[in-house]
Amino acid sequence: MKGTIINGLEELVIQEFGAEQWKASLKLAGIPEFRVYGTFEDVPDSEMLSLFKAVSEAVDLPLDGVIDAFGEYWSTVYAPRVYGAYYVGAKNARDLLLRMDDIHMAMTKTLKPARPPRFRYEWRGDKHLIMHYQSSRGLVALMAGLVRGVGKHYGEQLFVRIVGNAVHIRFP
Repeated sequence: MKGTIINGLEELVIQEFGAEQWKASLKLAGIPEFRVYGTFEDVPDSEMLSLFKAVSEAVDLPLDGVIDAFGEYWSTVYAPRVYGAYYVGAKNARDLLLRMDDIHMAMTKTLKPARPPRFRYEWRGDKHLIMHYQSSRGLVALMAGLVRGVGKHYGEQLFVRIVGNAVHIRFP
């Protein structure tokens, strides 16, 4: 996982719960208080997952709630600011989500050794998209909040559920 994920989580925690809760999260995860994550730094998935669990404990929110809050923050605040070029030309959530595999491919070319998930798309009717999550890292649980956040960014309420490694999205 790249450090940018941790940076987004840090911003969310500080903005929503305060800097002291971020420090408490680091402590609970066994990470030094003044640890700074470089945007392109490789961070072990286990460290990232430990930090998500620590945030859950520090802010007294279920882990699923932290993951959803992160996904929404990432997709509505952090990514549009930091990765705005990828949003250009996407008129709605559908447009952006259908570009995610291409975006991840572009990132892989520029950020060695980035290992973002890949997606295969399947339509079931004109409003039901299945994004087949392809990654050995097993982080599909992050997808529901991220996808709902993309919908919120575009003012659309998306209905999302995870079934195995498939992200089912129902568009309005």
